[in-house]
Amino acid sequence: MNKPRYYSNIYWHFTGGPVSNNNTSIWHHYRSLKDVKENSSLRDPKKALNNLKNIIKTKILKATTTELISESVETNEFCCVSDVPLKDLTYHRKYYGDYAIGFTSKKIHEYFHPVLYLDPFYASINNKELGFKKDQQGSEPMLWELIGVKKENPLINFLKITSFSKNYDYSFYGEREWRCLDDFKFKEEDLEAIIVPKDRVEEIHHYLHSNGYHNISLLSWDLIENM
Repeated sequence: MNKPRYYSNIYWHFTGGPVSNNNTSIWHHYRSLKDVKENSSLRDPKKALNNLKNIIKTKILKATTTELISESVETNEFCCVSDVPLKDLTYHRKYYGDYAIGFTSKKIHEYFHPVLYLDPFYASINNKELGFKKDQQGSEPMLWELIGVKKENPLINFLKITSFSKNYDYSFYGEREWRCLDDFKFKEEDLEAIIVPKDRVEEIHHYLHSNGYHNISLLSWDLIENM
């Protein structure tokens, strides 16, 4: 039975960026891909390639990223993958570089959970409709209070604040992110595919074999863009 193309059976992690232009944490300040693009640059391709090789060699995807849910609440460190169909990865590539590693859905579902995207503007509207009132100091309830999640709750780590827009650049929603709150350790059979620039295919092919990998699909962006 065919399935719709809006989700994938391979979960992708990109190793190529972005890197902040002003030495601040990107994920602490921005609420859309447009914000990221305007305040960052893609990681140097050589570093992105080395990151990919390190993941292949160690079989570990490290949890090193945090996000701010509000000015006072920061997530735990996490690693992440995206549930994006192969054909649509060309959008993701613009923001995260030319190197991607794909894992089987079965393995990802054991350790990762999908992100819940929330738009604070619409949360505010719902606040009024549901009868939430300002506290004695006149402050609006925090976003997680509106949905019944306390800041001590681990679910805070799977919230992402963004706007919703028809324009892909003006939201994070199209990334379909999943997170793991620990280093993700995998085996050869958990790795499904790798995507690299065409001129790096042979190099990565040899690198995979030298590290004991066999039967891993190795694709180039040229192939994907011409599908």
